[in-house]
Amino acid sequence: MADLKNIDWNVASSIRDDDFFGTLSDSDKQTLFAAMTTKNYKTGDVLIKEGEEQTKMLIVTAGKIEKRKGARSSFLKRGDISGVLHFFARDPSYATLTASEDSTVSEIDSDHFKTLLSANPSLNTAFITFLSKLVRSRSNLINSIRASVLGSGGVRVAFFDSKAYMKEAFDAVNQKFGFEIVWIKEKLSEQTVAFATGCSVVCCFVNDTVNDKVISHLAETGVGLIAMRCAGYDNVDLKLATKLGLSVTRVPAYSPYAVAEHAAALMLSLNRHLHLAYVRTRDHNFSLNGLVGFDMHGKTVGVLGTGKIGKCLVYILRGFGCNVLCYDVREDPELATMQGVKYVSKDDLLVQSDIVSLHAPLLPSTKHTINAEALSKMKKTAILINTSRGGLVDSDALLDAVMTGKIAGAGLDVYEGEKAYFFENQSDKNMTDSTLSRLLACKNVLITSHQAFLTQEALQNIADSTLQSIKDFTAGKRGKDLPNAVVEEYK
Repeated sequence: MADLKNIDWNVASSIRDDDFFGTLSDSDKQTLFAAMTTKNYKTGDVLIKEGEEQTKMLIVTAGKIEKRKGARSSFLKRGDISGVLHFFARDPSYATLTASEDSTVSEIDSDHFKTLLSANPSLNTAFITFLSKLVRSRSNLINSIRASVLGSGGVRVAFFDSKAYMKEAFDAVNQKFGFEIVWIKEKLSEQTVAFATGCSVVCCFVNDTVNDKVISHLAETGVGLIAMRCAGYDNVDLKLATKLGLSVTRVPAYSPYAVAEHAAALMLSLNRHLHLAYVRTRDHNFSLNGLVGFDMHGKTVGVLGTGKIGKCLVYILRGFGCNVLCYDVREDPELATMQGVKYVSKDDLLVQSDIVSLHAPLLPSTKHTINAEALSKMKKTAILINTSRGGLVDSDALLDAVMTGKIAGAGLDVYEGEKAYFFENQSDKNMTDSTLSRLLACKNVLITSHQAFLTQEALQNIADSTLQSIKDFTAGKRGKDLPNAVVEEYK
């Protein structure tokens, strides 16, 4: 064993920025170095041959070691580390290591290192964190380490696109579930999917990328559940997820009231020009010119999509005294018999409504439901509201309609190109999306950044539903057996 008094702490300093050693406390470093064996090698001595079983991790403390694979070679110098990714699994050595000059190396074998991990939780955590960041396809390795060292059946959840308000809500609810949540600020994408290594569940939101490449990687690294903390799932390749055996869940009804009320707020704000009046009065401009609206009472509002959110909005609108026209591929029997509510064709809804509010899912069949043709059927005095999915509206066609007076205005909480902008502070950047930039400049357009869901009640419901889905998954339920499952044939 190495004598602590003889450890060259200058070498320790030289490897301080290494991904693994950089996570260690001084105490853990001392523990590790004390457990390592010091060996001296003469020029030409072979430490390990390519293809031989890698059983040791080593640190070069003096001299120079040649690392040769075929005709290619590189050199390990003082402070360099070799074997840390492979020795625990005893993988074949990637290259032949030969002392190119008299050298001193500190070594530790995998069995001794495993004993150290068992006795030192902080050292174990640092090693697992290191593997999770760097190893893309080693879930079996990580799981075996956790099982053999920690003896824990705990579930790790990679929580992508985390925000402070989400973390607060999930931390509170998770007290009764006890999952280990790894908070990741970045959105899930092909570039960030490696962060999920070592986790059995990923938790995603509306603007995460869950395409074929991401899902393939998740499957390779042992992820079994994609828990969407939202109602929409059009960003998930469900067909491939099902094929590869990954379960997908969502939150079908976190708070229909939150979204319906936000849709009503957009209607009122646009109709009564509250967004313009607010800016005026802040500048001490108390003129009422250009702020004339209309009574909601007695007006006709079209609700396109009468699921839970659409149905809530119908009740709100009836409270205002509006006549409500509805369209859905499945009629709600309660709404169909309600006074002042009538199911009609989509075309009739567009033609007759003073306000049109969208509450449909985004599917191949519903993409650009509101296009140039649909907008041409609406009244010139009509307002369009979209709190559902951005892709339901052809943004370029909408821009033309609001700028040329084909409709009176639009209230949007979603936008088909929102992924590059929404949920983040973009105030210090130039906007490259010319369509969104021009829509924001229109005085008859009011845009909020996908905040319709954002109420205290909704956040708690999202956390409750999502974590319950994870609990159901850990209890052995898969695919359709999960209460909030989404499977490919339903899309």
